[in-house]
Amino acid sequence: MTRIIVLLFMLLFVSGSIIFIVSKSKGKSTINLMILGIEITLVGGIIAIDPNSNLGGIEYIIIFLGLILNIIGFSNDN
Repeated sequence: MTRIIVLLFMLLFVSGSIIFIVSKSKGKSTINLMILGIEITLVGGIIAIDPNSNLGGIEYIIIFLGLILNIIGFSNDN
């Protein structure tokens, strides 16, 4: 039961952060949004390959969030 609550909280957090970043980036350049996505992906990748970190899969959610931001930046027409 606790795992389900934690999973739902993480899902809400990721979706809320995506909505927040996309709403703040409406007037921004698409290059800036793509660079932000690349930076988030790199940080998540560094955390994922670190043998001393044990975040229970959160690092892969961080990588996925960066990938989504790259796709949003690529699809925007500014």
